[in-house]
Amino acid sequence: MTDRNREPMSSSAEDRKDRRQRERLAELTRSFKKDPRDFVQKVEQACPTGTPPATALLDAAVVLAEQDEFKPALALLDRAVVLYEARHDNAGLARVYVNMGPLYGMQGELEKGVSMSLKAEALAKALPADPEFTLHYASDLGGMYTEMEQWDKAMHYFQLACDTSKGMGNKELEADALLVMSQVAIAQGDAAKACDLAEKGGALGRTLHDRLFQARALQTIGDASALEGHHDRAVVLFQQALDLEADQPDLELRQQLFWEMSESYEEAGNEELAEDYRSRAADLDESDGDMDEVDDSEA
Repeated sequence: MTDRNREPMSSSAEDRKDRRQRERLAELTRSFKKDPRDFVQKVEQACPTGTPPATALLDAAVVLAEQDEFKPALALLDRAVVLYEARHDNAGLARVYVNMGPLYGMQGELEKGVSMSLKAEALAKALPADPEFTLHYASDLGGMYTEMEQWDKAMHYFQLACDTSKGMGNKELEADALLVMSQVAIAQGDAAKACDLAEKGGALGRTLHDRLFQARALQTIGDASALEGHHDRAVVLFQQALDLEADQPDLELRQQLFWEMSESYEEAGNEELAEDYRSRAADLDESDGDMDEVDDSEA
């Protein structure tokens, strides 16, 4: 008779140990709201043998962040800062700050998030070069400055992310950075720069046979056309982007294109098609909400 409770033969001892640690962390996290300090202390006391407490707290915070448990994660990171500072461990501090930045950003505390990521950048300058680390804080700062509508700073950090990706030979990340930068250029009102960046990103997309990169490039070129008042041309470009998106579905991009189609049709004086595409975009909001309800019911 098969023992259904027995661990599969392929499950290593290390996997089982990791799973037990995650289960223990989940148990402790449930006590966070009641007593945050006690939660942090218990996580610190439960760190695995041979692992420095600061490292264990950082690792636990990363796990919690992946589960959208942002406040408990930040509480652990705050404690990790104290421990790394006591050891004068700048490399450890940099790792903490680079994780704190986006967590504050995702909670809407953008200025604090930027402050943490800038601390990570400052510390990194005195440490051995680490392209992955640079990419981390550069992308985070670009994103947060974008939300703050500080376009020049956003462009600076996305350019750093782009250059770093290129140096790493990672064409996917390079293409993504170019296309994000093209949208920042649209926000700056620079249609020519937006088209130049989009064409470079789209060219990489073709090299990678990635239709979404190509669709995003056409989206930006359409935005640039609309910016210059060429709304009929913008509609054609948005439709071409939709055709590409259909082969590699991305509902967020599709909704953006529907909204942009509606705006261009409205500017062109075609209210009927403008309303049609507004309705399509709104329908995607509703369908996304339905999917969230299904996910919640299955959880």
